[in-house]
Amino acid sequence: MVQETLYDMPISNHGARCRMIVYKKGIEDRVTIRPPGDLGGLKSEEYLKINPQGKMPTYVTDGGLPIPESDPIARYLINKYQGVGVSFVPADATAQLRSDIVGRLHDVYISPIQGAMYKAAPPFGPFDDRQAALSELKRQLETVEACVSPDGPYITGSEISLADATLFPTMVFITYILPEQFGWQPADVLPPKLARWFQWMQANEPSAKRVFDEITGVLKGWSEKGRWTTILGAGLKDQAPATLFDKIMNKQVSADIVHEDDRCMAIRDINPQGPTHVLLFPKRRDNLTQLRQATEEHKGILGHLLVTAAKLARDEGFEAYRIVINDGPKACQSVFHLHVHLIGGRSFSWPPG
Repeated sequence: MVQETLYDMPISNHGARCRMIVYKKGIEDRVTIRPPGDLGGLKSEEYLKINPQGKMPTYVTDGGLPIPESDPIARYLINKYQGVGVSFVPADATAQLRSDIVGRLHDVYISPIQGAMYKAAPPFGPFDDRQAALSELKRQLETVEACVSPDGPYITGSEISLADATLFPTMVFITYILPEQFGWQPADVLPPKLARWFQWMQANEPSAKRVFDEITGVLKGWSEKGRWTTILGAGLKDQAPATLFDKIMNKQVSADIVHEDDRCMAIRDINPQGPTHVLLFPKRRDNLTQLRQATEEHKGILGHLLVTAAKLARDEGFEAYRIVINDGPKACQSVFHLHVHLIGGRSFSWPPG
């Protein structure tokens, strides 16, 4: 018998979706699980022949057909081995619909932003801000919660489905990383039905427990190697003193606010250097006391500040204006919370003094 091959590694939560099916169906004698390193690694010429995206997992059928992406792999396994072990397809049409919805929510809205938990820098799907991505992750878990059967014990009810295999590995990441690295309270990580389901799966579903051990084993290794020490909001925290801008945002000090959105505020300078002089600053400083502290993590907010400054300049009808960022006391920086000066309404000379 020609064995089929799943190219995957223990840390892959997407691959773990497929591994759970292989384990639960008991078809390890028919499906060989190999690391991409056996073909030279994800970016090797040999691996790219079977998955041009250079990602995990990839499956190769006994006929030599390569299948990229975990969802079609999982559905292929369920269909090909439908007569072996459990089906992963609930008999009830509503339960099957729940499974399909949960899988779709996971793949479209959760998977693209999960990197906010462990990647060094944005983007995280559509987000250029880590905290915004984590907030959206929390919101999406509430959306999934609404789809979970109240009866259990599985996501869709009494039968295990593709939804369980899809969701469980990602929940391992979430329940390990967010409390351990970002300080979330365990009770705040998963909503109630998902939390009960996740605990039940660990205690009663051997395929889930096996995947749990595989993933957490690698995550613990990441922790020991300092994976999160340079990640903002995890190992890297803003411990600089509060500034005047914090008092303004907290309404402790009044200011002439000309713009405010969810990411920044703009106020009029009390010592203006032109007819119009506005200061724009991030609402969350995130270690950005000075421009010299900027990293890949800050590209989104820096861009947002400049785009907002340009909008304010247009609103003022400026034909010309100056954007200034002072960095350090010798450059006349007095508030150590990065801010952008927008000065307009007069002519400027060069070089600036």
